[in-house]
Amino acid sequence: MTLQIFFCVLLAFIWMAGWLIIAGAVALAEEQKNMSPGMATGMENAFPVPFRALQFQNVIRFEESNRGDKIYRVEPELRWGLARSGFLSVRSQLAFGPGVSRDSGNLRVQGFYNTSRETSALPATALVLGTTLPTGHDSAGVDGLIRGILTKSAGVAQFILNAELDKIGAAQPAERDFRYRFGMGADFGAGSLVRTGLLVEQSESRGEVSLWRMQAGLFHHFTPTIAIALGAEVGLSSSAPAYQIILGYQHTFEGFR
Repeated sequence: MTLQIFFCVLLAFIWMAGWLIIAGAVALAEEQKNMSPGMATGMENAFPVPFRALQFQNVIRFEESNRGDKIYRVEPELRWGLARSGFLSVRSQLAFGPGVSRDSGNLRVQGFYNTSRETSALPATALVLGTTLPTGHDSAGVDGLIRGILTKSAGVAQFILNAELDKIGAAQPAERDFRYRFGMGADFGAGSLVRTGLLVEQSESRGEVSLWRMQAGLFHHFTPTIAIALGAEVGLSSSAPAYQIILGYQHTFEGFR
């Protein structure tokens, strides 16, 4: 409980720092429009990576599970802007710690497409289709997912909704075949961003309650192509990790035009 209080204080500090950062800002920076899961929070907005650009990012997570185990996760990802409105991504998920070796090393391949641009009245929308290949430890079956994204800007703020449905290819008898995930968040700022998110995810086991998480963090561009992120998460339900620290690095290469 002491650690959860500490991370609640950390989230509050991030909020305060964020409001200092965005004071005086009047618009979101163009190079920050594409925001991907793992860069401070788990939210993704409806804007693609630049056309023909390559974007590499690596996310490192340290968490304490709801059973008190210390777990480390490393998630490298490569994104390629194949179309002006879409991109292809390949990501691996590596996990280190008690009881998390299953599926560690799986590859997730996703296609992202911006289905409509943002207008003064309507949000931008995007659709993501993906699959997870059983390349990891003790892994079986091919998973699938579909994700819908809404994004609406208002001054220095950008509001985001995510809705995802996963199909598990080789679920165990006590596990769900389908799992949902919803998220809503907001990003604030210009040169630097304050990112927030509230996420709910259906648990793997049929008898467990859904995982509720609250996240907040900072995203900062050192250059137009290099950015880092720092985030924190607090679990709001008994099935969610007690807390999590998120570190992210992102580099966009635009010399492939």
